[in-house]
Amino acid sequence: MIFIRKICIQGLFSLLFLVLTAGAGIASQLDSPALMMPLAAKTLIIDLATSGSHIVAVGWRGHVLISDDDAQTWQQVQIPTRRMLTGVYFKDNLRGWAVGHGAVILGTEDGGKSWQLLNSTPEEEKPLFDIIVNDDYGFAIGAYAKFMTTQDGGKSWQPGDFVINKDPEALVENAEGEEEWPFDFHLNSIGRSPSGVFYIAAEAGHIFRSDDAGHTWSELSFPYSGSLYGVLPLEGETLLVYGLRGHIFRSEDGGQNWIDITTGTTVLLTDAVRLPDGTIVITGMAGVILTSADSGRNFTLHQPDRIALTSIVVTSPGTVVFAGERGLKSVKISDFMKMK
Repeated sequence: MIFIRKICIQGLFSLLFLVLTAGAGIASQLDSPALMMPLAAKTLIIDLATSGSHIVAVGWRGHVLISDDDAQTWQQVQIPTRRMLTGVYFKDNLRGWAVGHGAVILGTEDGGKSWQLLNSTPEEEKPLFDIIVNDDYGFAIGAYAKFMTTQDGGKSWQPGDFVINKDPEALVENAEGEEEWPFDFHLNSIGRSPSGVFYIAAEAGHIFRSDDAGHTWSELSFPYSGSLYGVLPLEGETLLVYGLRGHIFRSEDGGQNWIDITTGTTVLLTDAVRLPDGTIVITGMAGVILTSADSGRNFTLHQPDRIALTSIVVTSPGTVVFAGERGLKSVKISDFMKMK
């Protein structure tokens, strides 16, 4: 099975990905440096991040691209792998990490201009989807509850345990003989609130909260059993989660209670960002863009084309950058607001 961070799509990109699992010869190629391609910015891009004045994009066949001119031009950089990259995160202007298939973890200390391979275990067939580093401790998440940790600020990574705090009533039931199965659902996306609370959106309606910087997790009660691909913490204890079939849920109490938000679409939703004026933008398959001017209580549906979107970031100079199946595109925030 092929996995993409945020978008576990069945069929849409499958032909593109067959090359990634075609046999031992292909596997050997995937562990070679990424090929430099003149049109890399037009290929499938999965995730975006900002690093000071840089914008960094990652995606198909180990492509990593950076822009230093507010997304006007893109330059592909050398990467020591051709495996699909599915997530990218920057702690500051210089230090960042990217993750992907084969449990690949790449690190950079120069804003994305050069990258080092920090982890790779392709034999496990458990891709990583997202990563975050907070001071010395950090973690990366992926398929089948894959959980990697660092204790040295992201310099080295080790397999970790996804520790879920158990409900006392559940522990009593297990003590009475109920068999407990290991948690092996896919962990899809990480969100962090302004107050430092971490959330993980996961497969099959699972969402988790950590109040100790990601060392342990509590599962939140959730009213939907479909997979969740993203979480956007807002002010205070307010947060949005989104995923399959156009579903968005909103909570004002840190995930204790949820409201199902009407979106007007049934496509898979992939990423979210908050613009400087407070507008929330959520992207999706089939070119869907959802916007909210009231902190996620109501959304307006836009669909300028049918091109699948996978990620979105907003830059300090005031540009919205989209990634998707046909690469990268950007629009000034002022022009985007007019388009709405």
